[in-house]
Amino acid sequence: MEYKSRFKSIFHGVVDIVSLIDTDYNILLVNDAYEKLLKKSAQECIGHKCYKIIRNREIPCEDCPILKIQQPGHQTKKSVISVGGDHISITRHPVYDDNGEIVGIFEIGRMVTRELKMEQELQHQGRLKIMGELAASIVHEIKNPLAGIGLMSISIMERLQKKDMKDNLYRDMEGILHEVQRLEKLLENLMDFGKPKLFLTTMEDIHKPINQTLKLLNKKLKSARIKIQKAFNPKIPKIMIDASKMQQVFLNILLNALDAMPEGGEIRIHTDTCKEKIMGDPPGDWVQVAIQDNGMGIKEEYMPYIFDPFYSKSTRRTGLGLSIVSRIIELHNGLIRIESQEGKGTTVKIYLPCA
Repeated sequence: MEYKSRFKSIFHGVVDIVSLIDTDYNILLVNDAYEKLLKKSAQECIGHKCYKIIRNREIPCEDCPILKIQQPGHQTKKSVISVGGDHISITRHPVYDDNGEIVGIFEIGRMVTRELKMEQELQHQGRLKIMGELAASIVHEIKNPLAGIGLMSISIMERLQKKDMKDNLYRDMEGILHEVQRLEKLLENLMDFGKPKLFLTTMEDIHKPINQTLKLLNKKLKSARIKIQKAFNPKIPKIMIDASKMQQVFLNILLNALDAMPEGGEIRIHTDTCKEKIMGDPPGDWVQVAIQDNGMGIKEEYMPYIFDPFYSKSTRRTGLGLSIVSRIIELHNGLIRIESQEGKGTTVKIYLPCA
């Protein structure tokens, strides 16, 4: 009896998710971590089919590893499954009876959500680095001939101006010059993305660049019928930032929100301090800025690519805005997270270290 009690104590005390399932998918045993993950008691799980409890299905999953583990050469099976918003790495081992027949499957699961996010972050940073180096080299190749085209266009326009400013050729030259200036602006953004200008960080109140950005966009926001709701925490400490670069961050985010609300709407800007455990680091002190709109939102299939250079679904944007934002936040030793739901809106959360 003492042995059983000790085993039960150890079984339920394990922080990993542990369960025992028979070959007919019935759950025989679960530990406390399993109950906590599924938000169901042992009584609600035991005796029921695993696919019903975990997936809410009426039939077994098509790729169920319980079938594979019973085949020769598949005696241990490891896979990653999603439960709610969490990712679980599960290792399955067969359980044998005295005759060597498999009578059940012993499962041990470990939460790997944070590890997967870290891996995605590292892959994203690697892509940004490569794109940055490529962008810098492209800029040097294009900038000089483009400047020459611009100067020649201006020279021709000056000569045409003396004759007739309404001449079709003059208007065509105006169009050429306008496109040259657009390309120069794109190259400038590419240069900022590839090799950001020197940061001049000072101890600043984060509300300063936010308010300056809102002042710049005041007329645009009014004409677009967009209301701004501010919830600023006045006790937020000053932090080391480059105010002009952070203004660029907020400008890009707010312009994206404007694009997402063609019929008008509301943008809420919330600031606060928080203690977060991010990317596996110990909990730290952060200043958090959350910018939320109630616009069109982002489709789920687009979410993994929103920080990639030139990835834009807007015909008015170059696709560099969020890439530059991500780079600036990264150089501030900060983090950016975007949550979005199509048809309901988007929330951008920026974390900047207090220290």
